[in-house]
Amino acid sequence: MIASAVEALRSILPQAWQLTVHYAPVREVEGRLLRPDAEITIEDPNGTVANLVVESKAFTAPRDVARAAAFVARVQGGQAKNAMLVTSFVSPATRAELARHGMGWFDPTGNLRLALERPAVFIDRTGADRSEVRDPEDRTLKSLRGHAAARIVLALCETGTPVGVREAAARAGVSVASGSRVLDLLDREAVIRRRSDGTVIAVRRRALVTRWTADYQVMKANEVITSVDPRGIEHALKALPAVEPDAVLTGSAAARAYLPADVTPVSPLVSLSLYTADPIGLMDRLRLKRVERGSNVLVMRPYDDVVRERARTVGGLRCAPPAQVVADLLTGPGRSTEEAEQLMEVFATVEEGWAS
Repeated sequence: MIASAVEALRSILPQAWQLTVHYAPVREVEGRLLRPDAEITIEDPNGTVANLVVESKAFTAPRDVARAAAFVARVQGGQAKNAMLVTSFVSPATRAELARHGMGWFDPTGNLRLALERPAVFIDRTGADRSEVRDPEDRTLKSLRGHAAARIVLALCETGTPVGVREAAARAGVSVASGSRVLDLLDREAVIRRRSDGTVIAVRRRALVTRWTADYQVMKANEVITSVDPRGIEHALKALPAVEPDAVLTGSAAARAYLPADVTPVSPLVSLSLYTADPIGLMDRLRLKRVERGSNVLVMRPYDDVVRERARTVGGLRCAPPAQVVADLLTGPGRSTEEAEQLMEVFATVEEGWAS
């Protein structure tokens, strides 16, 4: 894999640049001998040289990145820049962790990133987002699809730490076995930190919800009916509490409810998204019309009752829990991603864990 990484770099950099690879070089740091997997010397035509430290792993999970970065930092005297991880597959979550530590990466699917200050180099290529390699002996959970995963994610976003496996499962309303498998996955993905006994001691809520949306999509996970209120969304929003008090808002309207009064939304309110156990009945009572195009109201039967169970009343409106609103915005149409980013920035100022 290291040889493949070198060839990939040679094919991208100008022909006048020189690349030399040294396998398992020995570095003496503070009296200790350290041996990275390789070092690539990159020299431009002006004679400017950079030494790229390479660590190679057969498989890498996001939680493995911190350890690799710490080793590279020791090799380089305290920093992890000018370093690259070479592995069989670099998932989006692993890339995010590597970027957070200032490291580059390479995998045979085409994912490649390298940033050097001198000589000035920036390469960023995207390959596969999912690995095609599967170990038949590996029985660990790979996806956050399903009810148990969603319940654990939403519970962790509202639960203080430390919290044990049994307590986390109880708060989420799932079995201990299911909760344990989901927590193991989240630990590998480096969105939570745990003690040796499995107790969760920290939750990176922004990263957790972002990881969830790799498997959760609002328009696919829920039963969605696209409709229109001919009198406008303000009519539907005003009539909703009386017509269907158990309905739960999500999306743009819920985001506005969670925003402080002095914060201006990044985009105008042009549609409503709401959850209800009886979509057809709600549409009849609000006199909504089903349409294929030009909808301004999305009526959804939720994938799980957890949306209703964890709903909050905010400004007189019944809203989905914050993490659910963010996930729906991140995977929704239009400019909803920008609304999600704004909402997470606001949450980061008042709730622990939303900063990363």
